[in-house]
Amino acid sequence: MVILVVTSMNRHLFSEVFKQISSKLDQLKAFLSSTAYLKVENVRLIDRFNSHQQIIGNDHNNYYDSSCTIVKFFLLLLRLRLTGTIYLTSTHLIFIDPEGKRETWILHSLTSSVDKLPTTQHGCPLRVRTKHFLAAEFTIPKERDCADLHATLNQLKPDSYEKLYCFLYQAPNYLEKIWDPFLLATEYMRMGVPNADWKVEDGNSNFDMCDTYPPLIYVPILTTKAMLFGSAKFRSRGRLPVLTYLHPNGASITRCSQPLSGFSARCQEDEQLLQCILKTNPYSNTMYIIDTRPRINAVANRAAGKGYENEDYYSNIQFKFCSIENIHIMRGSLQKLLETCEMKNPTMNQYLNALDNSSWLQHIKSLLDTAVLIARAIEVEKKNVLVHCSDGWDRTAQCCSLASLLLCPYYRSIHGFRMLIEKEWLSFGHKFSDRCGHTATSDSKEQSPIFLQFIESVWQLSQIYPTAFEFNERFLISLHDNSHSCQYGNFIGNCEKDRLDLCVKERTYSYWNYVLQNVNDFKNPLFRPQSSYASEVLLPVINAQTLKFWLSMYHRFDSSLLPKENISNTLAHLVDHTLSLNDHARLLEKRIRELHSMIDGDRTTRPTTTSSSTTTTTTTTTTSNEDVDDSDVEKGNHHKKISLPELDSGISEAELSQTRIADSISLKLNTILKPPTLSTSDVESGFSGDYSPHGKTPLSSFIFQRQSSIDTNDMPTIERIALELNSIALDWRSYHTPLHCSCSLPFDSAQRKYNCWRCGENFCARCIERGIYLPGLYSNSLAPVCKTCARSIKSSPSFADFSALVKSKSTEFIRNQTAMKLSRSMIIDQFNNDR
Repeated sequence: MVILVVTSMNRHLFSEVFKQISSKLDQLKAFLSSTAYLKVENVRLIDRFNSHQQIIGNDHNNYYDSSCTIVKFFLLLLRLRLTGTIYLTSTHLIFIDPEGKRETWILHSLTSSVDKLPTTQHGCPLRVRTKHFLAAEFTIPKERDCADLHATLNQLKPDSYEKLYCFLYQAPNYLEKIWDPFLLATEYMRMGVPNADWKVEDGNSNFDMCDTYPPLIYVPILTTKAMLFGSAKFRSRGRLPVLTYLHPNGASITRCSQPLSGFSARCQEDEQLLQCILKTNPYSNTMYIIDTRPRINAVANRAAGKGYENEDYYSNIQFKFCSIENIHIMRGSLQKLLETCEMKNPTMNQYLNALDNSSWLQHIKSLLDTAVLIARAIEVEKKNVLVHCSDGWDRTAQCCSLASLLLCPYYRSIHGFRMLIEKEWLSFGHKFSDRCGHTATSDSKEQSPIFLQFIESVWQLSQIYPTAFEFNERFLISLHDNSHSCQYGNFIGNCEKDRLDLCVKERTYSYWNYVLQNVNDFKNPLFRPQSSYASEVLLPVINAQTLKFWLSMYHRFDSSLLPKENISNTLAHLVDHTLSLNDHARLLEKRIRELHSMIDGDRTTRPTTTSSSTTTTTTTTTTSNEDVDDSDVEKGNHHKKISLPELDSGISEAELSQTRIADSISLKLNTILKPPTLSTSDVESGFSGDYSPHGKTPLSSFIFQRQSSIDTNDMPTIERIALELNSIALDWRSYHTPLHCSCSLPFDSAQRKYNCWRCGENFCARCIERGIYLPGLYSNSLAPVCKTCARSIKSSPSFADFSALVKSKSTEFIRNQTAMKLSRSMIIDQFNNDR
């Protein structure tokens, strides 16, 4: 049956794809065999959800013919029965299913637990859970192999910072080991600090005041060093009150840790510091102290010599307690949530009761309620707010960053969100390594999903305000995963001092550089900067019905539970397709104009006689056609004859009028930008450099918006035009059509799919090359192209000529861009005055 079905398919394409996959698989197996610590064969990977779904689902979404459906059905049946091989390297556990062509890679840094289960008649099960919520169960035929694999996996988890994956990671060629420097001073300058009320203090430059704070801190201008050091001694871990956010209305958010007050202790320096913070706001004579802990917890800490501020010692202060639980409660809540997600065939009541018993969404609501309380105090009441919890690096970071996100639209952009995390979480010392359990020596009691709760709270806000955030769900999931994976050096250590001691900027890659190189993958297609929600303070009302269970985070590997179509992916697909077609259409319009000009030029310059008078007449005619009077443009008399390409293109009269005016502007610019005759004074004053014909490009050669970076005067060959027309796919395959990539990687709704701009087919990230110049694009920008199309394009002789032309013009284009921006406004103003 299989042979009959295969013969009905495209044999050449099937054979080519199969050869490529087999070749890569053989290379990978040879490499792994030589480098793996352990190799276990005949292993079965059990898929709780996807096996059933892959067999019976998605027929209504399949646009292939029935024979192709039968092939997929048969291969899926084989995949359920076939076994694979586990390779254990120094950094990954790799499972390869040779028949199904499926690979599963698990980074050791992401492994949270490895459990050896009781032996069954099929073999010895081994369950591997990861920190990004994958639960993989392998069935190994021999118990001895299972025991060896279990012991080796536990030994391979790094036991020190130096053995973390970020110090071994070799990034792709497009990712350079360059860190875009984050300067805390730059972010505070954006907020208008220093100013008349706030100053920068360098007393912590050697981390003498507080080793978990940044070297520079921002405090009220009325404070003294004695006041700061006295307050630091009175606060837990030396984390004294410092500025973290300044609102345009003058109200501020400051953060610190709990005071070491016990039942009666007090500190005059700390009391004076809070009064200085109060005086920075001229619009209010009171301020809030938000203690994010439940009141009973704060009272209990008094017995340990800690606690909270005594209201009798701090005047003009309003105290509020919130009900955000500690790290131990949060850790247990996540564990209950994951147990709920792993329930096998639960009833509706069982699932909902288990979800409710985990209290996970209740904790998320408490975070959001506290953030809204702080934002309302800043925006509506115009009061300063001081936030703290116990040590000021968990709940304080969550609430300050969420409140800032609600108050400032800048933090809802990709770049702004990066700055928010750098400031609130990295600079002010959230204990990433302890909370995420980066090393095997990390105390399990110190681990807690603090950063995950912040990420989910942001996701909940993005569901309430879908047009207010520039980033999408994929960005938040990636951020969470990379905080645990240790693939990049940004989240290593417990504070800024730890990262400086480890020299992570010199030895590792930056996660933010990865985001920058793949920024289009993380953009929200629904984001509208001009919308009211995207440009104003957000003060949502959080009800129990408001919150959602984040299916794409906690069930991302269970594709049968995920939506069949992802709206964000579909919109991104439409945006990319539109950009591709618009860019290609602009090039086609340009080629039509060039051919039209060439035809007109041939007509006007065709010789009728050989006399000098005829030559003069021809020259005069050509000049008269090129020199257009502005009055003709205004009256609509320029180019009264409409060419056939214009008629065929379907361009309206209004669009034609705009095109003619633009042509007039270009002609006028050539006149304006002619190199003038320079006087002696010009040469002596140094202005001659801009117009010097000796080795410098005159301004008239600038490339304006209607021109590409390639010289518009170069008429392409027939081969070049054919290459341009064949290099862009007009029709793209729909996102929900294919079930697998050509490399056999299964697609699901949570995974980003890429359309090849040349053939239009869908591919996964590893089958796409993003650094290809397509000749059919007007902008000459890099486009995503599948590897097969990339090889085909690069082998074309016309493409070699095109690439050489792009490279030769790129340097000149970049150099001219700066001068063009400076002179553009002057040129347009002069043109308008002449008109």
